[in-house]
Amino acid sequence: MSDSTLQAKGNAIYVETTQDWQTTPALGKLVTFSGGVPSINASTTVPAVAVVLDARTRTAVGVTTYMNSLGILGGMPGPMRGLIDSGSVPLFFGDRVMQAASGALTKEVTGSPRVVVGIVTDENGANPGDLTEITFITPCCLTY
Repeated sequence: MSDSTLQAKGNAIYVETTQDWQTTPALGKLVTFSGGVPSINASTTVPAVAVVLDARTRTAVGVTTYMNSLGILGGMPGPMRGLIDSGSVPLFFGDRVMQAASGALTKEVTGSPRVVVGIVTDENGANPGDLTEITFITPCCLTY
């Protein structure tokens, strides 16, 4: 943490408490917000805001509490894990990844509108369905 009185936190990881993302597997998927309400990203062209880093549910005295950790894209201190879309091709270290309509990530395909959100930094690469190390960037909308 810096010595600045204006710095609010030491990282851009936030706890979200309204969604049950443990029973609806969401780990490593991208998130968008509408009116402050989060949902799993379902678009290849609307930029996501965050990635689900952890999804927990706790029930005590009949009350269920959701505790989902979200990492804000472009503001995390280092690589995090992202879910590779089941329809993707194998990925290699250094491949750029873009949003898939499933909320997961897929290898960048040039020549169409897309939103690039990170770079594969797992030395072993990744296969479809893997949770793999991604260095997330601020979403970048591309059309070339």
